[in-house]
Amino acid sequence: MASVSAEQIRTDLLEILSQLAGVEASRIQDTDRLREDLGLDSLQSMELLSRVSDRYELDLEVEDVMDVQTVGDVVRELHKFMTQGSGQ
Repeated sequence: MASVSAEQIRTDLLEILSQLAGVEASRIQDTDRLREDLGLDSLQSMELLSRVSDRYELDLEVEDVMDVQTVGDVVRELHKFMTQGSGQ
């Protein structure tokens, strides 16, 4: 997969989170916590993982994103995962 900027990842992630959480993308901040602030439950978190994996053709596992709590964490981990060539 071609290199994707952190900003593009953030834009795509906000679109997906907006759909899952029912919150306007423009209202979602990098510091928002997925569970506490956006209200994602475990099923929605798995759906997020699935959609991101599909969008970027990644082979993400739950273990790859276990420590993420905020939107910013997700962006950083995805960018790191993609730039290191993991899963490809």
